Amino acid sequence: MIDISRSTWRRFLGGGLTVLLTAGGALLATGQPAAAAPTRYVTPTSASFTDSAKPTTAFPVTDGSAPVGTWQDTEGKHTSRAYFTFDLTPYRNKQIIRATGMSGETAANDCDRPRVLELWRTDTPATAPTWQNAPTVREKIGDVAPNAPCRGHLEILLTEAMQQAVDAGLDTVTYLARIGGEDLEENKHYGRRIKTLGISIEANGAPDVPGNLGVAGLPCTTGRLIGTTTPLLGAEVTDPDKLEPYAGDQVTATFAWWPVDRPTERTEWTSHSMYAPTRFQYTVPAGAMVHGGTYAFAVRASDAHATSAWSPECRFTVDTRVPPIPTVSSTDYPAGFGFPGHGGPGLPGTFTFGPNGGDDVAGYRWGRSQPPVTYVAADSTGGATVTYTPEWYGMNTLYVQSIDHTGNRSAITRYEFTVRNTAPKVTDHDPDAWLGKPRRLTFTSVLSEVVSYTYRLDEEPAQTVTADAEGAATVTVVPTRARSTLHVTSLTRGGSVSGDAAHVISVRTAPFISSAQWPFDGSSGAPAGTEGSFVFRPSMDDVVEYVYAFDYGELQTVAAGPDGTATVPYTPADAGYHTVEAFSRTSAGVQSESVVLGFVSSSVAPLVQSAVYPQNLTGGGPGVTGSFTFRPHPEVSEVTSYVYVFESEEERTVPAGADGTATIEWTPGAGHDRFDGWVQLRVRARTAAGTTTDAAYYSFRVDQKIPTVASEVFGQGNAVVGQTGDLVFTANLPGSTEFVYRFDYGAEQIVPVGPDGTATVSWTATSASGHGLTVRSRTASGLLSGETYFFIWIAP
Repeated sequence: MIDISRSTWRRFLGGGLTVLLTAGGALLATGQPAAAAPTRYVTPTSASFTDSAKPTTAFPVTDGSAPVGTWQDTEGKHTSRAYFTFDLTPYRNKQIIRATGMSGETAANDCDRPRVLELWRTDTPATAPTWQNAPTVREKIGDVAPNAPCRGHLEILLTEAMQQAVDAGLDTVTYLARIGGEDLEENKHYGRRIKTLGISIEANGAPDVPGNLGVAGLPCTTGRLIGTTTPLLGAEVTDPDKLEPYAGDQVTATFAWWPVDRPTERTEWTSHSMYAPTRFQYTVPAGAMVHGGTYAFAVRASDAHATSAWSPECRFTVDTRVPPIPTVSSTDYPAGFGFPGHGGPGLPGTFTFGPNGGDDVAGYRWGRSQPPVTYVAADSTGGATVTYTPEWYGMNTLYVQSIDHTGNRSAITRYEFTVRNTAPKVTDHDPDAWLGKPRRLTFTSVLSEVVSYTYRLDEEPAQTVTADAEGAATVTVVPTRARSTLHVTSLTRGGSVSGDAAHVISVRTAPFISSAQWPFDGSSGAPAGTEGSFVFRPSMDDVVEYVYAFDYGELQTVAAGPDGTATVPYTPADAGYHTVEAFSRTSAGVQSESVVLGFVSSSVAPLVQSAVYPQNLTGGGPGVTGSFTFRPHPEVSEVTSYVYVFESEEERTVPAGADGTATIEWTPGAGHDRFDGWVQLRVRARTAAGTTTDAAYYSFRVDQKIPTVASEVFGQGNAVVGQTGDLVFTANLPGSTEFVYRFDYGAEQIVPVGPDGTATVSWTATSASGHGLTVRSRTASGLLSGETYFFIWIAP
C-alpha cells in the first residue's frame, strides 16, 4: 500500500487558490466582484473505486483518497478506477458560470513518470460500481492537470461539461478518474492516489419575475384609482441564488410605465443594485402624469448574468379631485356654545355627515382628534350617520373629513358642541368635621326622574342609595384621609347614567395657630424685641403634643394641655418677615399635616446720622474722623444705651443721654479699603426695661484717596520691548510721604513723595504683552491710601 501524505490537501487549500470555505460548503473567492454569482464547493454524493483484483467488489472511499491506476501490495497486483457522483438538482435552469474540479495527490508511485490522469463522464450507476459491473462511459472530459507538480493539488475545468449535463436535464452526473490508455493504466509506475474529487461551482439563476406590484402604497387591483400625479411604484424582487447566511445576488429592477392608450410612450428607469430579496420603489417624476389618465407599469429584474421576464402589468387611473368639505349636524348635540348644553357625559348622540354636493364620496373619517382616524362608509346618498358618546361636559369637538373612492381627502370640518354637566351636586353638611368623624352629604341632580345614586369613597366598594320624590338623597360617610374623593353618578328612570361628580372631601388635620401680637393677614405686628406668644389648637382628637419651629429653624416639642392646646413664647430678634410651622401628634403617634404661616414684626431700629460719612454715599477718607449720632425710634422710649459694630470690629456699647441720643466718633485706618471702601455700621438700642430693638444697618463708603498714575510712554498702548519710560505718581491722601508700588507680581518698592506731592519712577519693558502696576501712598504715621491699578501694554 502506498503511503499517503495528509499534508497534501492542506497545501492545496493554502496554495494558489484563495478561498473561504463556509459551513454550507460555499467558496467565496476574495478577488471576485460584489456582483458575482455565489460560488459553492460541492462534494460528491458518493465516492468509490474499483479493483481489478476483486472485480465484483465496490470500495467506498473512506479515508478521503482513492487509488487510480495500478498498485501492488502483499496480495499482489491491483488496477483501480475512481467514481464520483454529484447532485445537479440545485442547478436546474441555471447558468454555470465556472466549474472547476479539484483534487490532490496523496501519493504517486513514480514522480519521474508523467501524470496521465483522465476524467470521463459515465452514466450514473444505481449502486456503487465494480470492476466487472462498471457504468457506461459517455465522453472524455479531459486530462487532469498534466503539468501540475507531483503530489500537488489538481484542477480541471468542468464548466462546459456541467452546463451540458444541466441543460440535458440530468439530476446527477458521475465522473470517472482513471489512468489514460490500457498499457499505462496497467503500468504501476503511473499509479497514484487522489483525494476525493470536489467541484467549485459558480452558478447563476435568473432573478424571479418581480411580484407584489403596488402603486402609492396600495396593491394592484382592477380599477385602481390613485390620488396623485407622482405615484410611488413598487415591486418585490427575489433571486434563486442565495448563500446562507449571507445575502444573495445583487439585483436591479427596471420599471417601465406608459399611458395605456399610448403604449409607444414608454418610459424605463433602472435602479441601483441591492441584495435580493428586496423591494424596489420608483417615484414617477412631476409633470409626467395627469388627472384622468390611465397608466400601466411593469417591472423586470437583472443580476450580473441574467434578466427575468417582465412582470404582469399593473394598471391605475390618476384621480386628483378632492371631495368637498363635509357637513355635520346633530339634534342630540347641536353645534355651538349654549349653556347649559345638551345631553351629558356618557349619553350617546347621533351625528350625520353630509356629502355637501360631492358625487364621489365613499366614506368619512371622523373622531375627536385630528387627523380623524375612524372610518365610516357612506350610504347610497353619500351621507353617513354615527353614534358618539361624549366623555366630558363643556365644549366638545368632532373632526370630520370626506374620503372619495380614490382615497383623496377633503379639508377637515371642525364641529363644536356643548355637553351639559349632568354630574350630581354634592352638599357637605359637616365641612368642619374632624378626621374620622361622620360627614352628611346630600346628592341632587339636574336630570329629571332620578331614581338612585351610586357613590364610592376612595377605594371603598360602591354603594347605591334610592332617591326621594324630589330626586335627592342623603348619605353619611366617614373619611379616613386628609383628602378623599367621592365619586357619584345618578340613574334616571329611563336608564340614563349621569356624568361622574368627583367631589373632593378635604379634612383638616393641621393645627390652628393664632397670636395676639402677630397676625397672619400680612399686616405688621408687634415690633422686634417684643415678648409675645403663639397658641396651637388641634383639629384632631387626642392631640398630646405639637412639634414647631420658627423661621425654619430647629424643631421643638411642646406638650398639649387637657383641652389639646399649647402656648409657646416668642420674641423676634429682627424686624421683617418670619414664619412659624407646626404639626400635632396623637397619643397613638398619628401625625397631622403641617401648617406654615408667615407674619411680620415691625421695625423699631434706631436712627443713624453722620455728616462726614453720609449713608449710601462716599465721604471722609483714611484717618479722617467722623461723628455718628444715634437716635431712638419714635415708638421706643427710655433708651439707655446703644450697641454698635463697624464691619468686623468688636461690638461696642455707648450710653444714651437724657434725650435718648448718643454720639460716637470713628476713624478708618488700614484695612478699610476692602469692598472698595464700603463699610456697614449695625446699631441696636437697649431700653430701661431690658429689651433690645432690631438692628439698623447704616452703609457708607470711605473715600480711599487713591493716587493717580500717568505716563507719556506707557499710557498710549504702543510701547515696545526694551523701551524705557517714566511713570508719575500723584498722591491724593493728605500727609503722604511715600509711595508703595509693585510691577506685576514683583517685590514691593518705595519711592518718597516730593514737595509737589508726586514721584517719578523709570521702568524698562523687558517682555511683551500686558503688565500691571499697583500703587498706594502712605503717611508718616503709616496710614495707607487705597490702591490704584495701572495697566501697561507692550506690543509684541
